[in-house]
Amino acid sequence: MGQLFSSVHGPVVPIGPFYVANLDTALTNTDLLLQGTAGVTLSPGMPSSGTVVGLSISNNGSAPSAGTATFSVHSAGTEIAAGPTAVIDSATNTVESSGLAASVRAHTFAKGARLGVSATTTTNLAATTLDYSAYIWVRFDVNGLATA
Repeated sequence: MGQLFSSVHGPVVPIGPFYVANLDTALTNTDLLLQGTAGVTLSPGMPSSGTVVGLSISNNGSAPSAGTATFSVHSAGTEIAAGPTAVIDSATNTVESSGLAASVRAHTFAKGARLGVSATTTTNLAATTLDYSAYIWVRFDVNGLATA
């Protein structure tokens, strides 16, 4: 994926993919794996300070026939309060979803922050044979990049 760049606001880049195979039912804030690598749930440290802009999710099949999976962004394992979420559910028959932050400057992170994606699912999620990929969209601070 490419990057979007604004000389005023800095580049917007994807971090990921984060991945989970066979997403199960009744999960709470379960971390996805970075590039599917066992035991790796956080990105390397960010090269500059910035903000979380959004989150994108897709799966490898069809929409679940029942239930909901909600994906969130976290920093060092702590969910970003009121951060962007993406929802896959049977009610809207979704196979991909994205969520944007309410404000571009709402969810900042410091240089060195390690970001990740987690999933929370309902007890009736079906099918549990679907795999999901996620990207976090971030904007790096222009001034921070000058010193990175």
